[in-house]
Amino acid sequence: MRAVVLTAGLLAVMGLITGCSSKCDSVCGNANSCEVDERSVDVDCPEFCADVEDFNARAQAAEFESCDAQFQAHLDCWENNSSKICDAEFAGCAESAQAWVDCMTPYCEAVAAETKTDPNCSDGAPTLAPF
Repeated sequence: MRAVVLTAGLLAVMGLITGCSSKCDSVCGNANSCEVDERSVDVDCPEFCADVEDFNARAQAAEFESCDAQFQAHLDCWENNSSKICDAEFAGCAESAQAWVDCMTPYCEAVAAETKTDPNCSDGAPTLAPF
């Protein structure tokens, strides 16, 4: 528990110093603060948040819809329900998560159909998992 508090504090200070803290980093950090049995994975927040931005840029460059609005709505849901982020039974953000995944899927399906690869797609499905 002490390590989580120290890590969260360090991440907060780093965000203030670098000025690169974002809503994604904040929500991701909250999810990472959960005990190991309360979360499915420990996410490298800066890498995950950059992956989301890069995925969206690649999809738009390929003339697919931007999924930023859906992702921001999902982050908003978790910001509004931050006290429940460690509750595995809470399903209040499932709809926004599905909307984001649904938005990403056509691009991943097209990549698979063209036998191309994308670091955030596998077998026609997005691999960026919502919190």
